[in-house]
Amino acid sequence: MMVRPVLRRRFLQGLALAALAAPLAAACAPAPAPTPTPAPAPTPTPAAKPAQPTPTPAAQPTPTARPAAALQGARLHLLWWTSFVPEEDKWFKETLVNTWARPNGVELTVELVSGNEVQPKVVAALQAGAGPDISILQWTWPHLYAEKLYDVSDIAEKIGSEGGGWYEALKQNSFVQGKWRAVPFGILGNAIVYRESWMREGSGAEQFPTTWDEYTKVGEAVKKKKGVFVGQALGHSFGDPPTFVYPFLWSFGGAETDPERTKVTINSPETEEALVAFKKWFDAVSDPQCLSWDDSSNNRAYLASQIWATLNGASIYVAAQKQAPDIAKDSNHALLPKGPKGQFMLALPFAAGIPSYVKNPEPARRFLTYLMSPATFADFMKQGKGYTQAPYRKGETPEMWPTTDPKMEPYKQVGHLSKWYGYPASPSPAATEVGSKYIIVDMFAKVVQGENPRAVMQWAEGELKRIHKL
Repeated sequence: MMVRPVLRRRFLQGLALAALAAPLAAACAPAPAPTPTPAPAPTPTPAAKPAQPTPTPAAQPTPTARPAAALQGARLHLLWWTSFVPEEDKWFKETLVNTWARPNGVELTVELVSGNEVQPKVVAALQAGAGPDISILQWTWPHLYAEKLYDVSDIAEKIGSEGGGWYEALKQNSFVQGKWRAVPFGILGNAIVYRESWMREGSGAEQFPTTWDEYTKVGEAVKKKKGVFVGQALGHSFGDPPTFVYPFLWSFGGAETDPERTKVTINSPETEEALVAFKKWFDAVSDPQCLSWDDSSNNRAYLASQIWATLNGASIYVAAQKQAPDIAKDSNHALLPKGPKGQFMLALPFAAGIPSYVKNPEPARRFLTYLMSPATFADFMKQGKGYTQAPYRKGETPEMWPTTDPKMEPYKQVGHLSKWYGYPASPSPAATEVGSKYIIVDMFAKVVQGENPRAVMQWAEGELKRIHKL
């Protein structure tokens, strides 16, 4: 998935703000780890926006007939992230105004920021006790900020029922000690997008590899024969790095803690096996420049035919259909390969929280009820052509799934396979902090840069013991 590049100084300032959040949830917000990285990738040239798809009448959200007394004259400030499928942003800023805000007499302000800028803004608002009426939350943040968010259990239970049930990972991320502290919004279901002809010509493979060993062999052959590599970001960016390395770790049996979270288990033979295998895979198929990549670098590289495969949301494929039809035609998608302990995924989850500083939460509650209804969300999914997926199972059905393109089928499975920060233990503020500080990402990046796996595990163990207080 793509995110806007963030200047390092600006990012560090945001992380400093985030660190002030410790009293809010007994945990810190993100702070950069010491892993050295090469110079950042060049700023991408903005691509032309694709044409706005016309939703089918059946999927169009129904405007409210007349303003509700409780909403008339209300103002609603929404803090959201900037999607890299521009039609999704347009839907929030225009369609929702026409179908919900204006008919209800509400002044809706949609503030869009890059994914890496969301957490510093959320923390600053919670610390100040003033800010957006609804904030988008990533990962397991509802656990980190639970005491500063309204209980929205009634809304979440109603929508979950209408949507055929939440995916387990989405529930784990927002359900905190018996209460819903946020309403799941959606998932970016990362899958591997790859060039079929280059894989076939470079390795002779007709199907994408299903194990890490096979992926190593195929990727090495393609790199040698075709001169293109697998692009995998390993920097401090909110999407692509964690959604790759966490499943890699789990697929070898590695974990931060035991399931009961009574002890840190990262320093283990399973983790060492994962790190050794990852070093072998990365050296064979990828390139050191990926250490400095953010979530937009692989998008640019793929669309420029500089890489043949990468883990990403559907945004690369959606963009290629508009900008580079030949690349789209030659592209397909696959789930992450299996390891010795199975196949895992980590979808990037989003949720919407109402901060407790909001004096009148009713407009926000009404808005979320409307936004997350299957009829409304089906229209939203059409705009992104499957980039942002529904957080509930009904999103997979023909009634809601926005495309009949068979190349998009792997994305339907991500919600079922996805786990969460801290797995196999339940989510916790500590596991959220580990993710926000990129401890697991840095563990893999350090090994790629030549550090000894056992020394790296000892470093990670120390960090995790301090954060988990175990």
